[in-house]
Amino acid sequence: MKNLHSKTIIFTGGGTAGHCMPNFYLMPELKRHFDKIIYIGSKNGLEKDICEKHGVEYHAIDTCKLVRGKIWRNLKIPFVLAKSISQCKRLIKQLKPAVIFSKGGFVALPVCIAGKKLKVPVVSHESDFSFGLANKLILKTCSKMCVNYPNLASLGDKIEYTGPILPATFGQDKNISTPLSLDNDKKTLLFLGGSQGSVFLNEHIYNSAKELEKKYNIIHICGKNNAKNYKSFGNYNVLEFSNEMSALYSRCDLVIGRAGAGVIFESLYSNKPLLLIPLENKSSRGDQVQNSQYFKTRGVVEMIRQSELSSVLLIESIDKMINNIEHYKQNIKKLSLPNGRDKAIQIILKCAK
Repeated sequence: MKNLHSKTIIFTGGGTAGHCMPNFYLMPELKRHFDKIIYIGSKNGLEKDICEKHGVEYHAIDTCKLVRGKIWRNLKIPFVLAKSISQCKRLIKQLKPAVIFSKGGFVALPVCIAGKKLKVPVVSHESDFSFGLANKLILKTCSKMCVNYPNLASLGDKIEYTGPILPATFGQDKNISTPLSLDNDKKTLLFLGGSQGSVFLNEHIYNSAKELEKKYNIIHICGKNNAKNYKSFGNYNVLEFSNEMSALYSRCDLVIGRAGAGVIFESLYSNKPLLLIPLENKSSRGDQVQNSQYFKTRGVVEMIRQSELSSVLLIESIDKMINNIEHYKQNIKKLSLPNGRDKAIQIILKCAK
């Protein structure tokens, strides 16, 4: 790999953990090749908090997300986007990056457009089974688009199948520093309410916790600013967010949550099956259902439609999966999932000017 010391790389992407955590998984290796690592994100997004914890230089820009089914709320998008692109152009001229790496999403779009206008190479990554709107637009600006699913790689010469971006040892570390009440004789369930916290899903999890806690340990990550709404008891543990996801995946036996690609690939890479409740409403483009169906046909996840979710069905589904856990684990091994971290790094270094 070529050495790019005294050069800068800009990372972008945010709003959810899936749109920013892969950036932080790339940083340790890229620190060897770049003198400066800088992040451009939203003013109040999850990515800002994580950058502060990692000591990464952060620049905030104005952002505006498409809200499906809300035409009037979207009228301001062209104006905010134009302002954001201008902000990014000023930043990029000042920072003089050798390359921009985008994890996609509405936060990343103005950064990538500005990078293209200033002739800075852009590399992006799409996690889902199909392209989101932002990455459809970013595809026009980027030198390379890395993808998690092989079906997308056939859609253009710019697109390269890498697989998910994860640390090489992800899901293998069992040391958890966070105090948790866990019974070693019980199986452990990891509930993920989403990095922004799905009230709908969190409520169903909490309402089922008393019954489930009789048989299982429960670790419930409820999302930013939501821990105050739920109280830990017995072997039911509530966390707002965790920087120890690798260890939590390693410690659990079954993962239950939404069907964002980040959660799915992190869990499967850790050899843990999932029970998925994909987001299905007017604000969703259907990507979570697509992700769920793809892996359900491969026998490594089960899915409950949001409209059918109840405490009774949730508990029954968990019991069935736990009773057949080895069957799911064998199917996960058959997937032979690649880790795209090293390949993504190679692409970034090759594209850097």
